[in-house]
This record gives sequence, structure tokens and C-alpha cells, in this order.
Amino acid sequence: MMGLDGGLMMLRMRNKKIQEGDKPMLRMSLRAAVMIVLFFAMILSSSAQLARGKGRIRGTTIDTAGNPLPGVTITAVHTQSGTAFKGKSDKKGKWAIAGLGTGQFQLTAELDGYGPVQHDMRISQFSKNNPPTQFALQKIQTQGMGLAGLEDSGAMALFEEGNRLYNDEKFAEAAAKFTESLEKNPTFFQVNINLGNCYRGMEEYDKAIAAFTVVLEKVREEKGTIEGSEAAARALAALGETNVLQGDLDQASANLQQAMALFPDDEVLAFNIGEIYFTQGDAAGGIEYFDKAVELRPDWAPPYRQRGYAKLNQADYKGALESFRKFLELAPDDRHAPTIRALIPQLETLIKK
Repeated sequence: MMGLDGGLMMLRMRNKKIQEGDKPMLRMSLRAAVMIVLFFAMILSSSAQLARGKGRIRGTTIDTAGNPLPGVTITAVHTQSGTAFKGKSDKKGKWAIAGLGTGQFQLTAELDGYGPVQHDMRISQFSKNNPPTQFALQKIQTQGMGLAGLEDSGAMALFEEGNRLYNDEKFAEAAAKFTESLEKNPTFFQVNINLGNCYRGMEEYDKAIAAFTVVLEKVREEKGTIEGSEAAARALAALGETNVLQGDLDQASANLQQAMALFPDDEVLAFNIGEIYFTQGDAAGGIEYFDKAVELRPDWAPPYRQRGYAKLNQADYKGALESFRKFLELAPDDRHAPTIRALIPQLETLIKK
């Protein structure tokens, strides 16, 4: 039987042989590990490099009344690499970010006291005309709208959480937060617009209409009329958009036109009314409101596209060609751009005839 000293000696000799025999393998393992680390570092570096280039984007920041908003932070995040670029709007609400590569970016506009706004955008570093982007930020009201004490009661915190959930398209969760906010402060009736938007996102249109209607009733109770009320204009616009989804275009047109009368400088309302007229086969009516949208916001591409189709419907090929070209100038990378490009040669042929 081997003694303790002999056993220890054998164990030391065995360990020594193992350690000596493992040295080449250990060196190989270390070398392989280094190569793997370098390989992934190259991938990450290449991905980050894709985010950088000669691309430039620009735009404006405004409030819901159309006034320029200075000091808004614009963050552009390259979705593949996570590389972020920042800019800030000047006193005229203008902003620009340079040094971007080609790819998909998520743009976020943020300013204290306002709800954040996000846009997804494909940017090309080889395009001289990446379409300008306008952010319309909505102020989180805490004074003058029956919102006193919201912060103390926690209603405002619930409201902001609801907005975050809504932006993430978690409509049911957002609706629960807005409902809880209303329960804590019933005088904050404007939250019904946000609540109605959630129901519309869930395709519960009757509930959405009921929520929007509450806002109109409350405004009438407080002021005796809805004239001059931005909350009423927003509620009517939301009703109109819901009517469109229900297929009730007549009611949609009536609600949107009433909203437009209350809030005449809203290019989105003008565009939506134009869409309804055009869908109903009234190309002339559609063009009237597409023209209005272009007048209110000349750097917004969609009205030019739809005006082009409406003019094409009227066999006004020159007018259609002019509108389509302007659309491509403003939005060369838009998903509709390939279709428009394919139409242009055909229009040019028709005009020559």
C-alpha cells in the first residue's frame, strides 16, 4: 500500500506532466480566443462604421400651433449598430445632423415639458435631398386646462406613462393608464382623446367615438361653444379619422371639415379631407385640400403624391408630372418612390402625344 508521501509525489509528477502537455494546447486556446475577439471586434467596428458617412438630414421643430420650437434635442440612432448622432433646433426651430451613413435610423425629438416624438427614416449618404423632417411636439399642459394638482395626485405621471405605452403601440396598457389618470383627476377630460386613440388602435371604434364625444360635451359645458377650442378640434379630427376606418366617409368628411374650421392651419387635417374626397371619386375636391396641405407645409411630400394621382385621374398629365417630380425631390427613398418613378416616363410619353 502506497504511503502518503508516495501518493503526493505521484500526484505532483502527474500534475506536472499534464501542465507541460497542456502548454501547446493552452497557447492554441489563447490564440483562438484572441482571434475570435478580434473577429467580433471587426464586426462591431464595421457595423458602427456603416452608421457614419457623408449623409445629412435636416428639418424643423414646431408646437401644435405651428410656432417654431427652439432647444429641441434631435437624436438619430442607426438601428443596426446603435450609433447615435445628436442635434438641437435653433431659435427658428431649424435643426440639422451631419456625418450619417446609409441605413435605417430612428429619430427622436425631445424637449422638457413636451411629449417626445419619434420617426423612422431611411437615410442615404449619397442623396443630396434626404427628405426634411418636421417634428410637431405637443405640450404637456398642467395649467389653465383644469389640471391643477395633477402632479401631486399622480395623474400626470400616469398620463405620461400612458403616452409612452401608446408610442410603443401597447394600446390596452396605455388605455388602462389613461383611465386611471382620469379616475384620479376627472377634470382632466382632455385625456379622453388619448384614451379614444387607444381604443381606435384596438379597433374598438364605438368606445373610441364615445371617448372623443366626451371631450366635445365637456368643452360645451365649460364654454357654451366649441369655437376656438383646440381640444374640440383635436376631438373632431380624431372622430373623423375613426369614421374613415369604419368606412363612414360622409361623417368623416363632416367631422374633419368642422375640425379644419376650428384649426385651419393644420396640414394633416387638410390632407385627410383631400383623401376622403378623392376616395369618394371627387378628384377636384381632393386637389383643393391637397393644395391646401401643400400651402401650409411645402416641404411635406405626401400631398404632392396624392395630388399627382388626383390630377392623373383628371387626365391633367402635366400637373400630375409636376406633382410627382416634387414628391420624388422631397422623398427619394419613400416606399412609394419606385412606383412614381415608373409612372413618370409614361406621363412624359402621354404629354408628347
